[in-house]
Amino acid sequence: MVGVALTDIALGMIVLPQSFAAGGVTGLCVILSKMIPLPVSILVLICNAILFILGYIFIGKEFIFKTLIVSIIFPFGLDLCQKYNFLAEMSSDPLMSAILAGVLIGAGVGLVLLGDGSSGGFDIIGVILQKYFKVPVSIVMNICDITVILIQVASNPFMKNVYGILAIMICTITVNKVLAYGQSQCEIMIMSHEYEKIRERIYKEIDVGLTLLKAETGYLREDMQVILVVTQYKKIATIKKISVEIDPTSFVFVSDVHSVIGKGIHYHVKTTGLLFLCYNRCR
Repeated sequence: MVGVALTDIALGMIVLPQSFAAGGVTGLCVILSKMIPLPVSILVLICNAILFILGYIFIGKEFIFKTLIVSIIFPFGLDLCQKYNFLAEMSSDPLMSAILAGVLIGAGVGLVLLGDGSSGGFDIIGVILQKYFKVPVSIVMNICDITVILIQVASNPFMKNVYGILAIMICTITVNKVLAYGQSQCEIMIMSHEYEKIRERIYKEIDVGLTLLKAETGYLREDMQVILVVTQYKKIATIKKISVEIDPTSFVFVSDVHSVIGKGIHYHVKTTGLLFLCYNRCR
């Protein structure tokens, strides 16, 4: 519920009053509100109701019940935030407004996702098309969201679109930070002919496990061992230092880890790497 409240505050007190570009069902309802004389919150409720009926018919009641509570609470909270806007004075500083909106929506969406929640919206269309036509949910959602954004871009003042896109970008970053809080991990791959010396020092100096992978160089076709380490971000610098000290020509590759499950380890982060997907999961 905290996640929904944060999203309502950001949308109802900042994004909608200042006419920033918005995606998802909320963005669609902003467009519809210019043709239909109804508040955005009511249109959101109507659109979600239609989508829920479609979901019940084509997906089943189990999926619908998972998102029903959030979807009902969201539009009512949005209406309250629009009526009692204690952030109205921020309209004089649209840049700060966009930053705050992005942080609040990102935190809200992140909290909802951490609780295995969803608010339906374009999620439902995505799940239906995935079930019957094998189209990935993320692709469907992004097509819907980009279409909604582009329609608003065509009718909104240029700077309003800039601030809206800025909020979306900050939201994306914030969502991933919230989901990864306290459990951020990375994958480090070290390619070096001195792998044995590097392996020994990593074991001695750092409290991490590692795996040796058999590999072959592309040009000379030489056999070699690649060191694979999954560890916390704070240990990257030490591992890099060890590798370079032993072999200045070593190749060190670092990437984000989304899920690690195994003996003694249970790590899972539901990241939303697609820009518009992150911004719209709670609408």
